[in-house]
Amino acid sequence: EMERIAKTIGTGAVRYNIIRVQNEKQIIFKWEDALNFEGNSAPFIQYAHARACSILGKSEGYRSFDVKFLNDETEIRLIKTLARFPNIIEESAVSRKPHKLASYVFELASCFNQFYRDMPVLKAEKDEKNARLALVDCFRIVLRNGLNLLGIDAPEEM
Repeated sequence: EMERIAKTIGTGAVRYNIIRVQNEKQIIFKWEDALNFEGNSAPFIQYAHARACSILGKSEGYRSFDVKFLNDETEIRLIKTLARFPNIIEESAVSRKPHKLASYVFELASCFNQFYRDMPVLKAEKDEKNARLALVDCFRIVLRNGLNLLGIDAPEEM
């Protein structure tokens, strides 16, 4: 299992490090940058996905939720970032510039990490918890789809 995860992270690191650079620019590959869990790298983005999966796995799920419980600035920023996904895909495809999608998934993972730091999910009151779990699930789905379009796996655990 560890070997499979390591291969997923390594492959993702190489692919992302190439895709994130604009077509016209020269690629300078450094393993320490590509494998950095704190910078603009696939492991950073993949870890955000694994974290979302972990939160959802520890929960008892969510049935219904009301978006009115998502009113914090951090939650709204994440929602707005998620909402840009279809436009980013179109823009990236039409312009044939996959680095735009790569930049977006990094921004999305960064937004989620701030949300994770600032907003308790599993310890929140019931209504807030359900709304936040739904937001985490939306993030998980969008990030997985974005990574998939880039040819990068989204591991459920790391």
